[in-house]
Amino acid sequence: MKVISTFSGCGGSSTGYKAAGCEVVACVEWEAHAVECYRANHPTTQVFHGDIHKVTGEMLLNATGLDRGDLDILDGSPPCQGFSTAGRRILDDPRNSLFKQQLRLIDELHPKHVVIENVAGMIKGQMKVVAAEIITSLKERGYRVAAGVMEAQYFGVGQYRPRCFFIGSRIGQPSLPRATTGPTTAGAALRDVEPDEIILPQNAGARLMATHLQPGENGVDVMRRLGRKDGWFNCAMLDPAAPSPTITKSLTGYGSLYHWTRRHLSIREAQVLTGFPIGYNLPGKFSDRWARIGNSVAPPMTREIVRQVLGRLD
Repeated sequence: MKVISTFSGCGGSSTGYKAAGCEVVACVEWEAHAVECYRANHPTTQVFHGDIHKVTGEMLLNATGLDRGDLDILDGSPPCQGFSTAGRRILDDPRNSLFKQQLRLIDELHPKHVVIENVAGMIKGQMKVVAAEIITSLKERGYRVAAGVMEAQYFGVGQYRPRCFFIGSRIGQPSLPRATTGPTTAGAALRDVEPDEIILPQNAGARLMATHLQPGENGVDVMRRLGRKDGWFNCAMLDPAAPSPTITKSLTGYGSLYHWTRRHLSIREAQVLTGFPIGYNLPGKFSDRWARIGNSVAPPMTREIVRQVLGRLD
């Protein structure tokens, strides 16, 4: 099955598709560091680096040698900051409308299947109108649709990471894939993983957290015990007996997530906890690499969408 990925980031969804035996023939991504990471791991995929508004279906078809209607899967993960419960959740955030570029490309490419991914916050509160618009728009284009939340922890990933998926098909009725595992703990995921660097707390606040946090707690628990009410709610220590908290772009490893051995989480550990293979190459500085992981689709999710759903429809 041939795949084109939009808003592809560093290649999380593409890694999952390739693990399922697909060929990712092209991707579209505007962020320079994400493109650098993508190319480092997917050298045979044609990368369109730039604004998706300027990328047409004709350009993608010409580059891949496909005709309209030949593409098996059009995948996309439009920016999620406007929907995320970690942000301000402004309904008219301009980033919330970028999924319409995905709809435009559906019209121009007429793929057999469509996969759209976003944060679970898209189907909560006032943001539900956007989710409803996506479902209605796909149905108007002749696609049967399944939509709902998948949690990475049930697909062999040692992290909660709930994500909303819209799966459309003009071949048959899709469904959400079944869980492949029970909850995957951080301890199980990291059992044989050596950190690529040991990062010790570097300032007074970080040392305070490292000293007082207990596995499974966040900074609010520490402040409460100390009789204080100030922040630190984004600080947490992993519990080896439970999945990791969701790793996000804003949770920088130098100040937020602690290993239960009272040090910061390393990039390699964050990768593995998101379902990337241990050798996945993320060049650049720590903060940029962490941001790529925080914005990623967990690869086992798209792998199972193909294995359990789209592959069977075809």
